[in-house]
Formats: sequence, structure tokens, C-alpha cells
Amino acid sequence: MRNWIVVPMGLALAACGGGDGAAGGSPGDLAAEACKLAAESRLDGKLYELDAAALAASMRDAPNGEKFLTAPITIEPGLTSEVKQIVECTVRFSDAKPQPDVVGFGFNW
Repeated sequence: MRNWIVVPMGLALAACGGGDGAAGGSPGDLAAEACKLAAESRLDGKLYELDAAALAASMRDAPNGEKFLTAPITIEPGLTSEVKQIVECTVRFSDAKPQPDVVGFGFNW
């Protein structure tokens, strides 16, 4: 009986999405979330601090209808190996899907 209760509750919680408000948000929020995922994929599980709201607010037009976002990131905050860089991310929105594609990404010193 417990399994029956836990599974629906887990599904209900999963349906609520993340707590950061990025899912289903503004185009800037969607772009920032895509860029955040791109950063995570390049950090090999390292801790980091990235202000998603600042990243979303930085969105501006780039060539070919793309959008450019940039914000500071701190990799391994508080450790002796701490590094501060700038995330630079370019995304492209498509009518075919709600999430943008990351078409350019880099860390800039």
C-alpha cells in the first residue's frame, strides 16, 4: 500500500517542475536554463555559482536571429581552486520546440 501512495506523490511533485521558475517562463528564463545546462555539462560535476536571473536579464539580440546571454560564474566557490569566469552563451529559438538550442558557448576569463 505504501508504494501506491509514494508513486503518485512522486509523480505529482515531478509535475510541479523545478523551484527556480525557469520552466515555462519567459524567453530569457528559457534561454538562461539552456545555458545553465550547457555550463553544467562542461563542468564535470564541479560546484558552481551562476545567477540565472542575471543571465536571463542579459539576453540581447545576436546575428541571424539568435540571442546572446552573459553572466559571471564562480567555479568551485570557497575552495582554493575557486575560479571566476564569464559565461557567454548563444541560443536559437525555434517554433518547432519550446526550449532553445545552445548554438555557442564558452567561458571567458
